[in-house]
Amino acid sequence: MPIDAKYHCYVPPQTKEYAPWNEDNTGWTVVCLAKNPKHTGIHIVGWYDNATLLGEWRKSPSVLEGAEKQDASSAYDWSYCIVSDSAFLVLPENRTEPFSDSSVRQGKFSFLAGPDVQVNDRKKRVLSILEGRLAKLRKVAVRNPTEELAPDPELDPADPLKGFGTPEHRKKVEKAAENAVIALYKRKGYACKNMTKIKCGYDFLFTKGSGSVHVEVKGTSGDSAGFFLTRNEHDAGYKNDPEWRLAMVTRALSDEPVVQIFDAKELRKAFDLVPYVFLGKPVAVPM
Repeated sequence: MPIDAKYHCYVPPQTKEYAPWNEDNTGWTVVCLAKNPKHTGIHIVGWYDNATLLGEWRKSPSVLEGAEKQDASSAYDWSYCIVSDSAFLVLPENRTEPFSDSSVRQGKFSFLAGPDVQVNDRKKRVLSILEGRLAKLRKVAVRNPTEELAPDPELDPADPLKGFGTPEHRKKVEKAAENAVIALYKRKGYACKNMTKIKCGYDFLFTKGSGSVHVEVKGTSGDSAGFFLTRNEHDAGYKNDPEWRLAMVTRALSDEPVVQIFDAKELRKAFDLVPYVFLGKPVAVPM
């Protein structure tokens, strides 16, 4: 999270006292890596653009709270050695493409390219991997996250979908997924009618000759398929409409989105449908 419009990065010491440093200490791209318990390999969790290497660890900066400055280090014992005006957060759902290289595990940090940095084949190899991943992730990463923009992994009663990306991010994914499904059916010779403004349990009516299908579209920017069904989508569509289909789009924001089509029977085999939230209403008391 930013403090005074700056992003601060902690790096574990390479040796007892050694923090990242270069005589030309501005303009660095700092990529943060971590393991994911659900996936093998190392994952990019975020990065800092145009960062400054301080060459030393500094105390946590003061946090402005009301009219007074309070030292956050009293509550949060952390320090930093890199600072930047710009940061990117990769949401957990997009941390699905790992990479492995023996050199990544050999140190707390590594200079891959920059002024007076000696480049070898190993560094070229790792840098090439990272640059390719950053180009893909830049499309889906949250730029300059804040308390409002960064998703909360805990369920928010006011917005149950908050933990699955910001509203802006979800809208981009939704639109891209819809476009991918429309393109798929048009290639198959279907005409399309948008039904998203009508509470009918599906998003699009596709017709071809005398036949038709009712398609509900769900999308995610990552590789893992997962979706939410509203009560109307579940009851009016999934349970009671034999022409109902669910179109699941993964990698929706990529150049090659993946579209899978399920009818209700196929959906039951492929997914566990479990309640995520419950709505409580007062019980009507007979007069």
